[in-house]
Amino acid sequence: MLKLYWKKWAVLFATLVSSFIIGIRTSMGFFHLLFWFLSALIMISWAWILIEYFGVRLHLKRKTLTRVTEDDELEVEALIRNSGFLPLLSLGIEDYLSCAAEEERKKMLFIDHLGGGFFKNLKYQCLCPLRGKYRLGPFRVYYFDPLGLFFLKKVFKEYSELYVYPATFPIRKLPEMVKGVLPWFGIQTSRFSGDEDEFFGVREYKEGDPIKKIHWLTTARKMKLIVKQFQRQSYFRATLLFNLEKNKNFGTGKHKVAEYIIKIAASLAKYLLEKNISFEVIASSGEMVYFPFNKGPEHFESFMKFLAVVQAESTITLADIFEERSRYIPNNSNLILIMLDKDWGYMTRILELMERDIDIIPVLLISSTFLQSFDHKEVSMDINIKMSQSWALKPILIFCRASLEEAFSRQIK
Repeated sequence: MLKLYWKKWAVLFATLVSSFIIGIRTSMGFFHLLFWFLSALIMISWAWILIEYFGVRLHLKRKTLTRVTEDDELEVEALIRNSGFLPLLSLGIEDYLSCAAEEERKKMLFIDHLGGGFFKNLKYQCLCPLRGKYRLGPFRVYYFDPLGLFFLKKVFKEYSELYVYPATFPIRKLPEMVKGVLPWFGIQTSRFSGDEDEFFGVREYKEGDPIKKIHWLTTARKMKLIVKQFQRQSYFRATLLFNLEKNKNFGTGKHKVAEYIIKIAASLAKYLLEKNISFEVIASSGEMVYFPFNKGPEHFESFMKFLAVVQAESTITLADIFEERSRYIPNNSNLILIMLDKDWGYMTRILELMERDIDIIPVLLISSTFLQSFDHKEVSMDINIKMSQSWALKPILIFCRASLEEAFSRQIK
């Protein structure tokens, strides 16, 4: 704001000083009149601003979403209320939107008039290009005089928290995941999942039923013993495993290895949620991260909040993660492994999991394509042949700047 006004102030100051000097040294009344006119104008302007600044009670509130996705447009609504009796003229409202691109973070809006006891809603928007957790605010209010010569600034500490989730893409095809433990009654579990068995319903008491399972309220109402039924907390299960290694985060900007891994992990989690498959997450991002088996919107939201803020800070290798966590991956389950082709050397260790009836789905990022251009088809054919011959696996291959949706649309056998 100062950049817009310093030239105006310089001209006004030069005119005031020159008219004063010329008026003293000459007998020309015009310059005397000009000096006193400008002096009076300045005093009136400052008096107006000070009355508005100290005499008007202004309240500001921001309404917006708490989460959006990368490259989404965030809609914001600011409520400005003048709870005093004096009107406000020429008011400037600046909102700091930290989620926007650097040159668009300061959103400036103007109000010509706001009467006492009235309010006004201002709507604006910004593009959120990068994932993360952001703090929107504060508001800065600029009080201008009627002629727009001067202003005073006041900061209103109104903040809003915003998560920008990584963008996801539709997964069309993925090997069928049927590993897990089937429910007792052939039904699905509820969207809230825990470690214990879950309540299913009630039935009449049978000989041998434990006393602790009697549903006393229903028993009293029906005048006969009624017991609670439970379903086993079990379902098809998948483990997501990845390592956000700092030294292997090749590429630039949004085309870095870590950004691809995060986007793939988010899309896979969304796919598993839609398929009602329980999933756990094992990852390293500077520290070991673990999300236990669960499913439902709450589990997905927790994972997405983690992906919104996580950075590639891991200093350990994929082998270190397996050494520490592989024994906890349950038997008769599915493992989706997101890894770099540079980690091929660990595949022998990873394939030992197949002896425990664990199906492995490797998602392989080709590191060389994040460093320079390659013929994707030629590289894809070469890797598929090597992995099929060595480990009888057909990975999902990911190339830098290639369509992720297309990579997960090919039939995998």
